[in-house]
Amino acid sequence: MKRLFILFVLTAVMIGAATGSTSAAPMKEEVVFGDQSWDSIQFLHRVMGYILEHGYGLRPVYNFSETMPSLIGLERGDNHIVLEVWVEARQEWWDNARSAGKVLGFGKVFPDSPTGLYIPAYLVKGDPDRGIEPLAPDLVSIFDLPRYQHLFTDPEDKSKGRVYNAVSGWAASERYVKKFAGYRVDDKPLEHYFNLFDPGSQTALNAAIRGAHDRGQPIVAYYWEPTPLLGELDMILLKEPDYDEKIFTETCLCQNPSFSVEKAANAKWVHEHVEVVPLLENFHLSLEMTNEVLAWMEAHGNDPQMAALWFLKNNIDFWHSWIDDLEEVSEKVDKALEKEKLP
Repeated sequence: MKRLFILFVLTAVMIGAATGSTSAAPMKEEVVFGDQSWDSIQFLHRVMGYILEHGYGLRPVYNFSETMPSLIGLERGDNHIVLEVWVEARQEWWDNARSAGKVLGFGKVFPDSPTGLYIPAYLVKGDPDRGIEPLAPDLVSIFDLPRYQHLFTDPEDKSKGRVYNAVSGWAASERYVKKFAGYRVDDKPLEHYFNLFDPGSQTALNAAIRGAHDRGQPIVAYYWEPTPLLGELDMILLKEPDYDEKIFTETCLCQNPSFSVEKAANAKWVHEHVEVVPLLENFHLSLEMTNEVLAWMEAHGNDPQMAALWFLKNNIDFWHSWIDDLEEVSEKVDKALEKEKLP
């Protein structure tokens, strides 16, 4: 008798499934983001994911992988959107994927991203609130460094200053070895005045910069934007000769090229979801805004979803401008945001 009852229940379930008589709500269509390992891309994906979920009815999925698998997945259609393609670092893939018509570009997600040697702003401007005098008021360019060598004394070689280089193995590390051998002041290369110090890891580089900043001490170090660190700390990028592609390729003796950071989407998916094109085209942030959000995110548990909610709640007019012709979409997102709570 028990066996007959079980058979009856299973039959009823199967019939219900076949006839569509179950009461479960239909699953939303997925939009798959090619998530990667750094914080800014995860934050950006969750901002757009929230808008697509609550404004367009698409369910965001964040498919994590390293950069090239993520981009190959975008090309294949396994991923639908990647909001940070660092074009110069992946130039061959970018050119091929677009020329093949498999990937569409939608412009820069934020302005060109600088890299180079940074110093704390208090060295130039001082910081009256902390009782810090401007020790290097004329330190503007990399060629001014020898004049202030004494501020950056290398503790392991007191005859020279110390510059924190990019981590060994990064392309920028070898680049600055070439720069310090090639840039000259008073007919001597910069390497005559300074040792390039390998911090060993990004964590150690961050700790060196943050530690010096907290103590109000001088430091000159390689870094880049956008990042949580530069969102939190006031730093100044030292000038180098204007970027020239030929000079940079041959000798590196000019400003580093700024990376173009582009939004990209799978072409087939876009053709099937043309309603999201205005959002893809208009979606953007400034470097300053991105740095600020990343600093908030780091201070609140490194949760990109919470950072996205914080951004959306505190910049309503700004993100409304991405979809200003779609009042119904913005109203839906606004209603969803009203229910969200932040830490």
